[in-house]
Parts: sequence; structure tokens; C-alpha cells
Amino acid sequence: MGKVIIERPLPQNAEMERTVLGAIIAGHKHRLELIEALRTKDFFDSRHRKLFTTMLAMREAGKETGLLSIDDELRRAGELADVGGIEYLASIGDSVAKIGDLSQTVKRLQEMASFRAIIHAAENIQERALTQRSDPGQLLDSGIEHFSNIARDIEESTEDGSTHFEAATQALLETEGNTGPKIYTDILALDRKTGGFRKGEVCVITASTGVGKTMFGQQIRSRACRDGYHSLYCSGEMFASHLKKRDLAAIAGVPPLKMRREDMLSDDDRTALLEAASHECKKCRILDGELTLARIRRVARKMKPNPGVDLIVLDYDELIECPGKDEFEQQRNLVRAAKSLGMELLCPVILISQLRKSLNGEEASRPTLDRLYGSGAKSKHAQIVIFVDRPFVRELEGSETEAQIFLLKSRDGRQGRIKATFDIHKLRFDEAPEGKSEANMWRNHSEPQEQED
Repeated sequence: MGKVIIERPLPQNAEMERTVLGAIIAGHKHRLELIEALRTKDFFDSRHRKLFTTMLAMREAGKETGLLSIDDELRRAGELADVGGIEYLASIGDSVAKIGDLSQTVKRLQEMASFRAIIHAAENIQERALTQRSDPGQLLDSGIEHFSNIARDIEESTEDGSTHFEAATQALLETEGNTGPKIYTDILALDRKTGGFRKGEVCVITASTGVGKTMFGQQIRSRACRDGYHSLYCSGEMFASHLKKRDLAAIAGVPPLKMRREDMLSDDDRTALLEAASHECKKCRILDGELTLARIRRVARKMKPNPGVDLIVLDYDELIECPGKDEFEQQRNLVRAAKSLGMELLCPVILISQLRKSLNGEEASRPTLDRLYGSGAKSKHAQIVIFVDRPFVRELEGSETEAQIFLLKSRDGRQGRIKATFDIHKLRFDEAPEGKSEANMWRNHSEPQEQED
């Protein structure tokens, strides 16, 4: 006997939706907070979704959201019928109090919207499994990604924060024990300012093409490995073997050109390369080829139990396939996913990012977050943003070894410039000595002068 499927209505409450919308129309004292707390998808009724979308647009344009204003807006757009006409619109605002606590009503609408999203995701997975349209592994990865997005949305809408006492207690507990890995760059002045990259943090490292972003990422990975922390290095630009050729050449002291011309390698070169390869880590991993969030997440989770993953490097983030209707939404989803993965696996995530436009002159010597990313997702959601510059790459004159590293954002607000050098043989960045006046040339002068050790 076949299984009887009972159709059930999706979770929704039209009266609650009317109450919240009516309160906004009637001029509730917390109407602005209501608009900011709610999302279009929190409304089930299509008329209510359209009405709230109009309210959002009016709010962003600085317009009042009263009955007459909304009516005018809908008439101009030819969308009054979409919300049931003026009669239905007027009925929503009738007899609604302008005071009173609606927070529980908002919370309940958000909960029902989350339930609907979960139901739709489960139905989609079930349909794809029944029709066998996807590879089982890909289907599971897709499902995990979809449910992870729902979980992040729930966290954002239900987060109530901590009391100061709870936060203070947690801060003191963290000072007494091991709070997880701290990942360093091997550049002392920079590590001093950041205190190391910590679990759950997203760090963006950006630079122009050819400056050495990948080499800097590999340098951080190598330092972490020496400290006993294992990493997953995700390369969307280079194959794993190509990455290691460059590393091995630097360690063995073999000119990089010879790694592209195997016929030029001498017996001594090959001996040195074999010696360098024998010391490579057998626990840190490289993920190359076509990168997707689902694939990265699957490999990282697989590493977590054994040998463990203490650092994830995404090189570079624009080459990672990420959902979103446009570039801005894709980048926002990527940064959120990186943050979520770091929180889940208790490790920092480094995004190596291609600079979108070249910085020259004043822009390069005094870079700012706004010049690099404006109000983009990376500048908003990353805890640390680092800009690396080599004038020789930018101007094609001067010394190849001259470099500068700018800390443009950190968890405690500290910023600054670190004078550095780039070793063209070892392919690594090192701190360069600088005088007192030179050290103060680029710094946040609203802060007191730091006393270095």
C-alpha cells in the first residue's frame, strides 16, 4: 500500500502580517525599527510582500510611509491593484494602535518565514533525489549550503547580543586558556599590530597583479605549519604542482626559470629540490582546480577530525563559484560563507583578493578602505584588511625589493604602515628597518604613539 501524502498549508499568519503593516501605516512609534527588522520574505501573502517592498523603497528614499503617501507611490507605479486596491490598503491601517510592543509579532513572522524556507529547501532536495538529477555528493553539498544560508539568516534575525557582564566573563575566560590557533605572517611589526589572526576571523589580503599576494599567503601558511598549525590552501588560479614548484625553487635556491625549463636543471639542482621536497608537510593540503564553496567546505570538514585544520586560505576569492544575482551579492555571500566556515571549524580564513583597480601616486602611498572597496562586503565583514604594495611592480622603476604593507582594518581599530622588503630569490616578504620619522609617516594620528618592544 502506497504512502498517503497529506497536504498541509505552509506556516503563515495573515492577521499578524496585517497588524505589523497596519502599525507602520498608522505611524506606530517604532515604525522605523519595524521596517528595519523585517524582510520581504517574512510576509507570505503576495499583497503584503508587495506593500512591504514599497515601504522599504520609500524609507530608503526618505519618504513617509503613511496611507496617502503609499497610495500615491503605488498609483504612480501602476501597482495599486497588486496590494488589493485602496479599499484593502485602507482596511489594513484601520483600528491599529500607534503604541504597544510588536517585537513578539515580528519574531513570530520571522520564525514562520524560516520554517517556510526549510520546507522549500527540503522539498527541493527530495525532488532532485527522486528524479536523480544530481550526483549524490553534489546534492548533499548543495543541501548543506542551502541550509547553512538559512541558518545564517536565522542567526542575523534572532541575535539578541550579550550583556556586558556575559561578555566580560567570556573575555576573562579566554585570557586563562587556549583560545585556539593564532596565525602569524612572519612580519613582526604586522603581527604586533594584529595580534595574529584568530578563530572565526576573516582576513582580506589584497594587492595589484604581480605584487605577490599568493607568495604572501604561502608565507603565512608556511609559518603556521612551523608553529604546528595545519592549513587548507585553496587555489583557483594555480595547480598544486605549480604552487609547489615555486616554493621548492625558493627553498632549494634554484632559479625559478629552471622550474619552467626542466632541461636546464643540473644534478645539484635536482638534489637540492629533492631535499626541499622531503621536508614538506604531509598534513597541510592544497585544493586546486575549479573551486566552489561546497567543495571547499567538504574538504575542510573532512580535515577537521584528523589531522585538523587551523587555517583556510582562499586564493583568490573572485575565482570561487558563489551564488548571487550580481557581483556585489556574490562577494557578500562569499565573505559570509567564509566567516561561517571559520566559526564552525574554529579557525581564521584568509581571502586573497585581486585589487579591482590599480592605485597610483597618492592612492598607493596612502591607501584607504574606501579607495579599495568603498562600502563593499569585504570592508564591512572582514575583521582584518591588509594591502600589499611594491612600487617597482606599479611603476616599473626603482628597487624590486622595496615593499610596503598597510594594515587598513583590524579588530581593535589599529592601522598603520609597515616598511618591508621582498626577497626575489626566496619569494617572501620581510620587515625592513625604518627610522622614527619614517615610521610615523603613515599612521592613524588620532591614536597615541605605540611603544614598541
